[in-house]
Amino acid sequence: MKPLKKGIRLPDFKYRSLSSPQIYLPEPARFITLLLNQHSGPAIKPCVEKGNSVFVGTKVAEGSHWNSVPLHSSTSGRVSEVTPTSIVIESDEADRLDPSIHIRSEIPTDPGQLIQIIREAGLVDLGGSANPTHVRLIQARSEGIHTLILNGCESEPFLTCDHMLMLRHPVEVLKGAELLRIASGAKRAVIAIERNKLEALEILNSKNYNLKITTVETATLPVRYPQGMERCLVETFAGRHLKPGESSLNVGILVENVATAFAAYEAISLRKPLYERVITVDGPCVVEPKNLWARIGTRPMDLLRSCKGLMREPERIIFGGPMTGEAIEHLEVPITKKVQGILALPSELANSGAEEACIRCGRCVEACPELLIPETLARAVRKNDIALLEEYDLNSCTECGSCTYVCPSKIPLAAVIRSGKNTLVKEEVHSKPAYVFSSEG
Repeated sequence: MKPLKKGIRLPDFKYRSLSSPQIYLPEPARFITLLLNQHSGPAIKPCVEKGNSVFVGTKVAEGSHWNSVPLHSSTSGRVSEVTPTSIVIESDEADRLDPSIHIRSEIPTDPGQLIQIIREAGLVDLGGSANPTHVRLIQARSEGIHTLILNGCESEPFLTCDHMLMLRHPVEVLKGAELLRIASGAKRAVIAIERNKLEALEILNSKNYNLKITTVETATLPVRYPQGMERCLVETFAGRHLKPGESSLNVGILVENVATAFAAYEAISLRKPLYERVITVDGPCVVEPKNLWARIGTRPMDLLRSCKGLMREPERIIFGGPMTGEAIEHLEVPITKKVQGILALPSELANSGAEEACIRCGRCVEACPELLIPETLARAVRKNDIALLEEYDLNSCTECGSCTYVCPSKIPLAAVIRSGKNTLVKEEVHSKPAYVFSSEG
């Protein structure tokens, strides 16, 4: 393996959520709002109407395109509202499971059948991208990959949901990894874990000693951000940097998340669709940070109640991690499948300082794992210099936020570059970062 040379060291801020040793069940919410844009790909449409009764796990929306995945109810009750963008369900608090959810008597081993089950269960990448899992598996088989990497690095601060999943459900993660390996056509699966999670590593190795799944192994990596990003993991295992536009599949590697492996195990073994996931609720403003089994469509305000609420007013609420997550406007925005955490950050961690002029220190260049020059890219975005953006590979930026974190002038480099990628730069950008916390906190 080739250690990641670029990137940065970050304070982890993980001790508070890890001090709660279990994955807790939150207080039930009265209303669940399921947004229809849960995955990257073609849109899906509701297949229920207002007034319909649903169970936990009932399919409520689906698409006709093979690239889409269905959406399932995360509570039992009555459909109270259907709009072009969402489905609202009023819970009956009975938590009645859909009759289709039960233990499968025999686990299939045919890759095509596994992929179909995974699609019908609504699985997406639970590491943040929300790419449909079945699409990635089909692409992997087409490319003829040799290695499946299960990302258990979780290198962003505060987030411990994957860590806790490996600690509390190692057998399911291992069996899910093997099922994904079979479906992808890979010869081996590797669970990649950073060295600050040695307890999880030992538990996985111990359980696998008994399970004797010889095609699944573990690997320890240095603690460095953004080690858990797909291109960084591929660089570590393939031994070379991916070229601009090059995919992990081009070098025979598929990267999935350990949470996706767990969800795949449940989908295949229990016929359970993806209607809940583990998320971390944390941040200095949270009274009692925890990892929760969060139902998709739950509001942050409902989940925060299970953590005894807020001790002070947060400057920013973030879905995901502080480096790559998205700031939300209020606590009623429902969580989606890709949300790994809910962070309530105070002003000292919210990177709210005034921007100053670049001092040409070069720290952003040293930090960038994609070997880019972030300051030049940001300047080109603000000047709408398309030629310079193409010359310096704007689209190679993975938006990891390392450049913004190390910048002493508080220039929101990642936000500016992201804006340039999304809008093709029609005017000067003055946006503040929505997702990178301050290095001074």
